[in-house]
Amino acid sequence: MSLMIDLPKHQLGWRMAVLPFRSVDAPVGSRIALGMAEEISSALSRFRAPRLTASATFWDGAGLAADALGRCKTYQLDYVVSGTIEVAGEKVHVDINLLDVVFDFEVIWTERFEGRIGDLFSLQHRIASETVFQVDPELFQRASSVEAQAKTNVAAAHHCVLAAIQGIFQLDRPDFMSARALLTRAIDLDPDYAAAHAWMAYWNIMAVGLGWMENPRGLMSSAGASAERAVLLDPFDARALAIAGHVKAYLFHDVQSALALHARAIDLNPNLPIAWTLSSWSKIYNAEHATAIRHAMTSQSLSPREPHIFLAEHALMTARFFSRHLEEAEMLAEIVLAQKPGHAHASALNVRLAILGHMARKDEAARCLAMLREIDPDVSIEKIVARPPLRPEDRAFYIDGLQRAGVPR
Repeated sequence: MSLMIDLPKHQLGWRMAVLPFRSVDAPVGSRIALGMAEEISSALSRFRAPRLTASATFWDGAGLAADALGRCKTYQLDYVVSGTIEVAGEKVHVDINLLDVVFDFEVIWTERFEGRIGDLFSLQHRIASETVFQVDPELFQRASSVEAQAKTNVAAAHHCVLAAIQGIFQLDRPDFMSARALLTRAIDLDPDYAAAHAWMAYWNIMAVGLGWMENPRGLMSSAGASAERAVLLDPFDARALAIAGHVKAYLFHDVQSALALHARAIDLNPNLPIAWTLSSWSKIYNAEHATAIRHAMTSQSLSPREPHIFLAEHALMTARFFSRHLEEAEMLAEIVLAQKPGHAHASALNVRLAILGHMARKDEAARCLAMLREIDPDVSIEKIVARPPLRPEDRAFYIDGLQRAGVPR
């Protein structure tokens, strides 16, 4: 049997939903059935993301709708996650399945979770996290097995974006540069692919930060256009909104617009690490450093193995610095710079210089300045403080630290 003969061809490669769970003879199970499904759905959306249909679509007000499976066909879903909750005394058993809708709800993956009735919220969070970590690879492995037979432009565009994401995350310069060509190809194949535009905006932000392109002004323009297009195509895409906010703040110094976009992104998907990371930066720019610290730490807790976790750590370091917690900021600076020693962010080196300057550690500051000059031989205080849109009091503190570290004007 040909795997692709009747498969629906969707923009993002597949569509799926997490169905409200069934409860077996327990009112408490019924009360958490929809909430558990929505938490898994929210957690799943922070990954390389299928197109998700809301769990409430399959809810009849008291439980899973009788015609839920029929609705899966009506909405042309490719996959669904379903589950059963069984409560026996103080014990809770939850069985979860990943089903292929196209092939008559074939079971692809199944798992059982156990907990106690007094710890339902912790159990719900663990189920959401572990289900997503196991389901996501299953979907991508399954997609790759049939992808060769998918000859549509949208499938090819989706493949280009997935390959580009890997290049962006690795931060190896040749792979990173190739990612731009892949994203351009994806947009050519499917101009209305919101995710491709969002990742193109992110690529441009990273390229500006890394200093790997000779035309930063052109990159800024491209980032702005890509972010705007992504949000226009899908105004409910939390990742696109978060990236658009960072473009507004970091590249165009429109911090108030960034704050609104990041609040919207977090409201749409509070389990999306990049939304918390980029929000922490807009809070730094608005001198809300305590909140920035909380947001960066939330990002770390949501995904400690995030490929670009150093961005959250960098934000945490910077917020600690502007909070005048210099010892903590210096410890974090060492961690950030050790993450990617071959591609150390100039901005991280800038902040570390200011930290060392305020701590009067002149020898270390001299070594740090030498490293920075390898990236930018013409480094100066004016160039360093021109990029971040800081409040006057933070800018003055930054400049003072850089002067004490020996950075020339």
